Amino acid sequence: MDKLHQIEIIKTLTPYLAALPQSKINEGSLIVYARALSTLSIAQIDTAMLKLMRTSKYFPTVAEIFEQVENLQQFVSNTEKPTADAAWQEAMKLAHDKFVYGKWEFSCKEVELAVKRFGKNELCVLEPDGMNTARAQFMRIYDSIVKQQKDKTVNGTILKLLPEQAVKSIIGDLADNMDIDKLPEGDKNMRLVKGA
Repeated sequence: MDKLHQIEIIKTLTPYLAALPQSKINEGSLIVYARALSTLSIAQIDTAMLKLMRTSKYFPTVAEIFEQVENLQQFVSNTEKPTADAAWQEAMKLAHDKFVYGKWEFSCKEVELAVKRFGKNELCVLEPDGMNTARAQFMRIYDSIVKQQKDKTVNGTILKLLPEQAVKSIIGDLADNMDIDKLPEGDKNMRLVKGA
């Protein structure tokens, strides 16, 4: 990423060191932060830091900054993912209202995938005595799907940041053998790896 942008990130984060003096982060650490945060705008970083200062006593990790940027973007665009419990409630409402034969419309792709993995028919014929176990299983499936989607996004972002030679050494000839058009939507960012 652009070195000037990384310098701007360091300038943006430096005042927060004084605001959070008990933190073990120093100006040298900010160089690593700047590299890791280089895909974010200065406004995103500053907004996340302002929010984190309200909830954290220590300088936030890179992961916490990214988490807050994502959280704020979802809030602003009204695309927040439902919690696992909300996803379960949605699935059970659809099972009750639409049963197997009706058209199920989901709030997001992750809930749809969780229903598919768990089984629409199974949701529709759940017995009351198996409800708690089914709920726990469904929520575990949903959380796994959400994590998987997040990992795909992060992996694509990281691969874009690395020099082409580093990517080739990490994934070898896989990039040359991939048929980009047959990859799931989240993997289309591999076009940058192949230079397509």
